[in-house]
Amino acid sequence: MNEHFFSGTGRLTRRDYALRIGALFGATTLALNIAFYLLVPAAYTAATAFFREATAAFWIFLIIGFALIITLVYTLFPLLAIPATVRRLHDIGCSGSLAFPLLFAGLIPIGLPMLALLFLAGVLEMMNLSPDLIFFDSPEEVGLVLGGFAFVYIFLVFVGIFVLALFSAWIFLKKGDPMANRYGEPPVEEELPSVRAAYFPTQGTIARTPFIMRSLLLLAAAAILVPSLIEATLYPVVLMLDGIRILPTGLDFFVLLLSPNLFPLALLPLILCRLRTLGRSKWEAALTCAPFLPCLLLSWKISAVLGELDRVDDATPLDSIPLYDYISISSDGNSFLIALSILCGILALIGIMRLLHRDAEYDNTSSS
Repeated sequence: MNEHFFSGTGRLTRRDYALRIGALFGATTLALNIAFYLLVPAAYTAATAFFREATAAFWIFLIIGFALIITLVYTLFPLLAIPATVRRLHDIGCSGSLAFPLLFAGLIPIGLPMLALLFLAGVLEMMNLSPDLIFFDSPEEVGLVLGGFAFVYIFLVFVGIFVLALFSAWIFLKKGDPMANRYGEPPVEEELPSVRAAYFPTQGTIARTPFIMRSLLLLAAAAILVPSLIEATLYPVVLMLDGIRILPTGLDFFVLLLSPNLFPLALLPLILCRLRTLGRSKWEAALTCAPFLPCLLLSWKISAVLGELDRVDDATPLDSIPLYDYISISSDGNSFLIALSILCGILALIGIMRLLHRDAEYDNTSSS
């Protein structure tokens, strides 16, 4: 499975196709987390260094950057899946040209930057910030344009997702030709170890290539399962306790914000196994976990603000709520958080590079 990942020739079984798509999804998840982690300090630095009104500039950079990252990553994802899809089509005796729906799937995220711009225009108009940047006469006009564009865009997205879901179901469920066809002999599936041995090892070693592949697959699974489990088990309890006001303000938002950041911890057994392979201390795993500290602090800070806003009486006029005070970035605490994020990001990068160090003894082997 590790060879010729992006090759478009030959055939691919359903299982190996699913593993490749899972690895791509894991790589997408990792890329998004890294990009978002870098986006906050980058937006803060640019806003404070070049703009007098740093708060407005920061949120402009943050929202637009967020939309551009989502657009880029989810435009590339279906395009990167084309080679594996072509091989899967070959396995069922079809031409690789039938993978064209993935080209259209790459166009779906392109409307996100425009949606983000309209949303940002509404927020700035409501807060009376940077009026020269707004091309609308009133918040109502912004809301009308935003609502109309969002309705059309979401409708097109649902249509695209429906077509892509039908195509994916056909690709995954259709059995391959049991005999040789014009694209080659039936592919031979590599024997896989058990889930516990492969992804949660407590002993043995692991080579660099299977470490990368298994980490990406585990990231893909954990990104879906961990937040879902937390929101299905812990979050309802927190909501119930928050309803009787015995928890700190914003703890319910804190659980929601933090749960998407916890799933990379599922990689710890693989990381420890990799460190054991390289003959390094298990405490080096703390380097790759360093970004969780600023994520923890940032999630708590945002959740406290959201909690305060949530407890504002519904009858309170929107313009009487000090929104600017809530989102202002001109404080020493924010500067500390940005500096901590940069430091932890550097530590995590060092830890990842050390994990990916070439090991001649174990490369070209799966694991012992």
